[in-house]
Amino acid sequence: MKQNHHLLFAILLLGGLLVLTSLMTEFARAQQTEDSAVILMYHRFGEDKYPSTNITLEQFDAQLAELKKEKYNIVPLNEIVTAFRNKTKLPPRTIAITIDDAYLSILENAWPKLKAANMPFTMFVSTEPVNHKIAGYLNWQQVRTLASDPLVTIGHHAHTHDHLLYMSAEKATEDIDKATEIYQKELGEIPDIFAYPFGEFSPMLENILKEKGIKAAFGQYSSAASSKSNLYGLPRFSFNEKYSKMGRFRLIVNARALPAYDILPVSTIITQNPPRIGFTVAENIRGLSAMGCFPSHLGEGASITRIGGNRVEIRFDEPLPQGRSRINCTMPGPDKRWYWFGLPLFVK
Repeated sequence: MKQNHHLLFAILLLGGLLVLTSLMTEFARAQQTEDSAVILMYHRFGEDKYPSTNITLEQFDAQLAELKKEKYNIVPLNEIVTAFRNKTKLPPRTIAITIDDAYLSILENAWPKLKAANMPFTMFVSTEPVNHKIAGYLNWQQVRTLASDPLVTIGHHAHTHDHLLYMSAEKATEDIDKATEIYQKELGEIPDIFAYPFGEFSPMLENILKEKGIKAAFGQYSSAASSKSNLYGLPRFSFNEKYSKMGRFRLIVNARALPAYDILPVSTIITQNPPRIGFTVAENIRGLSAMGCFPSHLGEGASITRIGGNRVEIRFDEPLPQGRSRINCTMPGPDKRWYWFGLPLFVK
């Protein structure tokens, strides 16, 4: 009888240890995930005539060498979108690569390097330049060649690559629908993720895309992204020759999203200028006194007021100029990684 008691005790102890081990494993796994991702954006590769949209091949090689390090998690863009939509977390330093406008140098210079590195990417294609076989752009056969690679996803980028923000709802819908028809004809499918030309978007455009079945859309402003971000105005860090130094690149690919909500202004279209800007940061985030916020039209940081501990209000006196502006807020975070929160602002 004594032996049976010892055996039962041993079984219960083993069971308890297994449960404890499982809980510890789950806890460790939870510690290795976060609600954050960084999305990179490129245009041209090795096209020295266009420095404002080009990155040199030497710069790109250095960036890929950094991304090959084990700490980075390079995934297809759709994987990030799915995680955000489902409110599930991602491994730290999860990154997606995107390329806009379907330039020939993507096929000739970027694709071989990305393929050799086994890194997935999304190419957002405006259909009019490809249809018209404009010099320096891919043709549809070349787009199909890229699309046949499992590492490559084709994204929607409208037809004319004109400023949708300044079109009527009818005109913008027509432009988007025209591209949709061409994707169906040339690729046999319609992309369900969208990049706004020039990164310009508005509530009107967001509603059009939702009605068309687009599941996420992307702008062009600096910020890490999270499930709290606007799924129809997700940020991307843009690179060109001037802004591709490795110090900046490492800072970006190690950035994490600042968990912010109750964001003002609600619309990216600014009617009160200068605008009143504010957001609330999750209560578990410490060190807000070290935050700096920098409007793109000023040569200095804006004034920051904290209300009730974690509410941040940003004020500046100089009105935003016509067109595109942005504000970047950054602060040091754990593991020497910076929290990065950005807002795009448009004055029509």
